[in-house]
Amino acid sequence: MKNYLTASISESAVRHNISVLRKRIGPDVKLCPVVKDDCFGHGMDILFPVLAECTDGFAVAAPMEALELRSKGYHGFILCFLSAYFDDFKVQDELVWQEITQTVMSKSALDSIEKAARRVGKPARVHLKVDTGMGRLGVPATQAGDLIAAIQESANVELSGIYTHFATADEQDRTATQNQLDLFRSILPEQGGVTIHAANSAATLDWPETHFDMVRMGIAIYGCHPSDHMRNRADLKPCMSVKAKLISVKHMREGSRSGYGLTHEFNRDSRVGIVPIGYGDGYFRSLSGQAVVRINGRNAPVCGRVSMDQMTVDVTDITDAKVGDEVEIISADPSAPNCVENLARLAGTIPYEITCHLGHNMRHRLVD
Repeated sequence: MKNYLTASISESAVRHNISVLRKRIGPDVKLCPVVKDDCFGHGMDILFPVLAECTDGFAVAAPMEALELRSKGYHGFILCFLSAYFDDFKVQDELVWQEITQTVMSKSALDSIEKAARRVGKPARVHLKVDTGMGRLGVPATQAGDLIAAIQESANVELSGIYTHFATADEQDRTATQNQLDLFRSILPEQGGVTIHAANSAATLDWPETHFDMVRMGIAIYGCHPSDHMRNRADLKPCMSVKAKLISVKHMREGSRSGYGLTHEFNRDSRVGIVPIGYGDGYFRSLSGQAVVRINGRNAPVCGRVSMDQMTVDVTDITDAKVGDEVEIISADPSAPNCVENLARLAGTIPYEITCHLGHNMRHRLVD
């Protein structure tokens, strides 16, 4: 963590987004935020109290993320997307003991969880994940019935949910998602008593028929839209802004160059500011010569290549810029040129990657 890089996370924006999404899904559907990878880089430690108060559980990627939530004193529902199949027995047993819901997607995973439940002397709760076309993790839909039956026959494992994940819910072509939804419905057992869920952020916003009993909200919780064409689907507020300070201001003569490869040539006598952030901190090298930061309310273009832990910005037209001035690297204003979604477009990636990469080296603080 670098104390001179600060990610400010707006509590009011997060609460606003949750309120907007609650209205979208209605009172009978649970809202489960996905908080893997440190809340997509937004800081689990500071967001935990807000999310625990306003939502119906948590979804995490790995066992240790689930156990960390329990260590915070959280006693509610936690879904772990990965079972502890490859972890040591201590971790496997602890998940059962701490009543963390694990994902089953194969007979071998079921056997592993069943053995842990016997060792602990306590039934294990599981959700079955079905691959309906994502081509990633999950039991193939054609084998789901057999695995459901195997779980139901176990005296030590309780099937409390069934879910799938959509591959293209954020795209305008709805064909693949509809095919996945139809296949998912076809394998659901007739009897109730299990939580059915399928919707990610995109499906929650665009596919009300996928809401079932629970939705798993990721990027929308944090105020970003799953894709450009969905920007008008909901009034979401980005919650993250990232700031640093100018650590140097120097003069560069017309015709001089800067940065690795000397790729940037100054076409006039210029003033250059140095900002202590680079690709080692998650600020993409591909933003070199494309992005801007904001200093004293004005744009300062990134000039030259982004280095590992610093970058240069042109402050020639910001005549009052000086060492110690605040630099807004990422804006929470969705219309700003340095907002997360615009930086993602410039870098040729998605907002998820921007926030996840930026998160690990930041000092996070909760504001308003």
